[in-house]
Amino acid sequence: MKNPLVVLKSLNKTKHFRLYLILIVLGLITLFSVVYYFYFQQGRLRNYSGNTGQSQGWGQRPGGAEDFGGPPQTTKKPRWNGLISNPPKAEITYYKGLWAGTWFYPEERSGVKPEVERYKKWGVNIVNIQPGFEINSRGETRYPLDYPTYEDLDAWFGQLAELFYKNGIHLGMTVQIHYKEEFVHGADWGGETAYVPKEKAQSPGYFKNYNKIVVDMAKIAEKYHFYFFSPMGEPENVFLDAKLASDWSQQILPQVKKYYKGKLYYKGDLHKGDGDVINFKGYDVLGMVTTPVSFDAPIEETRKTYDSNMERVLVWAKRDGVSEVVISEYGYLGENKMESAVRIGVVLEEGSKKLNGVFLTEPFPAILKTTQGEQIVGEMKRWFLKNTF
Repeated sequence: MKNPLVVLKSLNKTKHFRLYLILIVLGLITLFSVVYYFYFQQGRLRNYSGNTGQSQGWGQRPGGAEDFGGPPQTTKKPRWNGLISNPPKAEITYYKGLWAGTWFYPEERSGVKPEVERYKKWGVNIVNIQPGFEINSRGETRYPLDYPTYEDLDAWFGQLAELFYKNGIHLGMTVQIHYKEEFVHGADWGGETAYVPKEKAQSPGYFKNYNKIVVDMAKIAEKYHFYFFSPMGEPENVFLDAKLASDWSQQILPQVKKYYKGKLYYKGDLHKGDGDVINFKGYDVLGMVTTPVSFDAPIEETRKTYDSNMERVLVWAKRDGVSEVVISEYGYLGENKMESAVRIGVVLEEGSKKLNGVFLTEPFPAILKTTQGEQIVGEMKRWFLKNTF
């Protein structure tokens, strides 16, 4: 039989060993926690630093877009989460449209909110929404701060579709791209917008991330039954080269058609004659802009210029099998100015004779309060409310 004192000493050693073991384990846990904490904090600091040598911000977004701003706005404002709305049953035989850039942004940022019942009274049957994305010198892209993820944009377009469809107005989408040499950290749209330099546009793979954005927007357009989809607004003005614009516009078509089954829209400018070079095959709708006319030009001279523009684009459409031609935007002159009601009336009149529709810039609130605004709305009603199209 063992001596009780020996047994007691042995037990004490075992207890001490277990205590030492527990202390070691606790120490390791504490060490790993400290290391992880400092590593995590350093990662966050890098995301807010000015180093532009690598992708920063809140991580890669669907479609290859990155947010170089702050935390997503959805941390402050819940996303819409309604049911997918059915589009208006009536098919469009003539596009009585509004070109609406500001509606893409929330009211608290743009200061403008869609007044759908008013547009319905004007005779509008479709609105072209234009989500805007940025691309920098390295081909990195980013969503705007208000909608920093695919899910945010998906929810916002679902909300807009619900609003417009219940009032009998269709939606279309034109994806916009803006060049910035560098993104401004902590700001959503920093610096002046510029066209993509030709040397960048010609670089192989430069638009790779933007192409992914286009595909993701095509998925959203299909999901919410958008009437048409345009992969890029005025490609010839983005690339500053008609051949490059033509090549890209054709190459993107199969990627879009894989997910979007509605009408494909080439939302062009084309008043400089780029259509002589651009191939519009595969598109269903061709958009054009009229040639600028001096303010003091007689109205009949203005009419002849517009008619000539329309006739030229109709030739290109027929050449490439495009069934519909529209004025893609008309009215806004910049610096909070709009074309006269008389000229807007001319565009609406000539468009009704020769084309398949006209998209006007929505008269903004400051204009609507003036006599000019009343006259513009009067012209819209006069032509958009006609049932003879």
